[in-house]
Amino acid sequence: MNITFALDDALVAAAKSLAARQNTSVNALVRSALEHQVALGGGGSPAGAASGVLQELLDYSAGSRPRAVAMQALGISDYGVFLRLLNAAGLPHPIVPMTTRRQMADALVKVLAAQAAKP
Repeated sequence: MNITFALDDALVAAAKSLAARQNTSVNALVRSALEHQVALGGGGSPAGAASGVLQELLDYSAGSRPRAVAMQALGISDYGVFLRLLNAAGLPHPIVPMTTRRQMADALVKVLAAQAAKP
């Protein structure tokens, strides 16, 4: 959807400069800022909204919430915005549990063994 905004010339110039430094577009900057504001403003008070955002990020970081579910709960469609929120909160990316990594490795070994056994 296209939307027209009335913006101060100095703000537009600063936005263009920032976009150039970040190798992106003004459109992408505006979209990212709006998604961030919508995610933070989703529930009641700003403090309540912020704690809801933090809880979603904590759940994702701990590996108890899939990325798609956390992003949907926060109203974010851009993974880059989601990663910036995670980084701003100082949270690590989730790590696949060791048991799951072992299962994945075992499955890979079986696939490779089956490929090697083929004539």
